[in-house]
Amino acid sequence: MARPRASLIFLVLIALAHPGAPRAGTPIIDCAGSPAEAVKALPPPLNKWGQIACTPYGHVVAATGNWTWIWPDGSGTVFIPSQLVMSNPQLLGNRSYFTDIDVTRVRGDEFDQAYATFREGLDLSEVPPDVYRADLTSVSGKVMKVYFFDYDTFAWGMSCPDNNCVQDSRFIMLDRTREPLPRRPPI
Repeated sequence: MARPRASLIFLVLIALAHPGAPRAGTPIIDCAGSPAEAVKALPPPLNKWGQIACTPYGHVVAATGNWTWIWPDGSGTVFIPSQLVMSNPQLLGNRSYFTDIDVTRVRGDEFDQAYATFREGLDLSEVPPDVYRADLTSVSGKVMKVYFFDYDTFAWGMSCPDNNCVQDSRFIMLDRTREPLPRRPPI
């Protein structure tokens, strides 16, 4: 698929390329004082792998518990910030947050399109995952669409701005306490 705004995806998902951007190790701050309309907990199944964390740069969706979100080559950790900007995120604290996070299991044509884009270039011959679309709305009114591919013992994510999935935005979510195993066929 087309790759418009690919640079936005890299900044939005990893925020590692710019010196002033939040990075792995960015301190977590207290979420107390967040506005009442701020999403404070993720809906299932996203809450299996992630949580809302508060940072000096605003709220982010990040790995939770034993889970870690990383680039496939292991070059860095991944999180999804509420401050959806092209560069130079500001120190907004609890003033940047998500106002809505809607997670929907996808099937049919949407499943086929998202899964085909996700699989392209990967050597996969597994039982297909459950696929979920998360629409994350920031206080700015901007919406980020991310697909999550649930393989039971691990998962993948991929960003799809403006309905164009970007393969270079794929990231893997691993449980550090379990070996990722191939998905078993349904009974």
